[in-house]
Parts: sequence; C-alpha cells; structure tokens
Amino acid sequence: MTTRIQTTLAQQMAQPGGRTLADVERRANERLGRHKAEVMVEVEAAVAGLEGLCVAQPAAPAAEVYRLATRVLDLAGFFETGPLFDAGYSLADMADRMAAADAWEWPPVQVHVQALRLILNAGCERNAATDHLLAGLKAVAGKTGA
Repeated sequence: MTTRIQTTLAQQMAQPGGRTLADVERRANERLGRHKAEVMVEVEAAVAGLEGLCVAQPAAPAAEVYRLATRVLDLAGFFETGPLFDAGYSLADMADRMAAADAWEWPPVQVHVQALRLILNAGCERNAATDHLLAGLKAVAGKTGA
C-alpha cells in the first residue's frame, strides 16, 4: 500500500483563488519596467566606456572591450532593446574570437561601438535601418582575423 503525503504547499496550491500566471507575469514586468531608465543609464555608461577604449586604442586592453560589451548584454537583456542587444552580442562574440586567435583589430571594434551609439541614440527601435546596420555588423565581424 502506498501512502501519499500531501505537503502544506500542495494543500495551499489545491485551494481555489490566488493569482493567475498571466497576472504574476504582468506584475513582474511592471516592476521590472520601473528600473528601465536607470538601467539604460548604465548601458549608456558602458557604451561611453567602449568609445573611450576606441580613442585610447593601442593602450586599451582588449579584455576591457569584451567586459564592457558583455555589460551591455547583461543589462540590455532585461528589457526590449532589440538591435542594441544584437549589436552588443556581435561585439562581444567578435572580441572573444579575436582575443582567442590573438588577432586583435580595432577598426571592427570601432564600427560596432559606433553602431551601438547610433542604436542607443535612436531609442533601440528595430526598423529597416537597424536591420541593415546589423547585417553590416555581421559582415564586419565575419571579416575579422578571428
């Protein structure tokens, strides 16, 4: 004979009432949305840091490019930032491959950073122009020495 043990949690979950999954998700998204402005300030700071590295070029550590690119990804991934996330991912991937192959090149990094700035300044909206820009980044990344 098998005896089923019913936990307190199982008993509570079996009772009618409570919130629906859709309601819980909506409330979580609302709470997260309250932080978007401050997160985008941090994204802006990471992009500005990348721009500074591009100016300092030879003296700038390649690992810092990867760190800042992944910072953009970490922050932008919480919100709908469409092309910004995609451009940041492309930069991080390209930087990782170039560093691993010991084939660092600054011009492709600069192109990616300029694209991040353009996308950020345009409000991170996906449209025909940003799709074209992302296709260009893909081509640039594909031609790197990595």
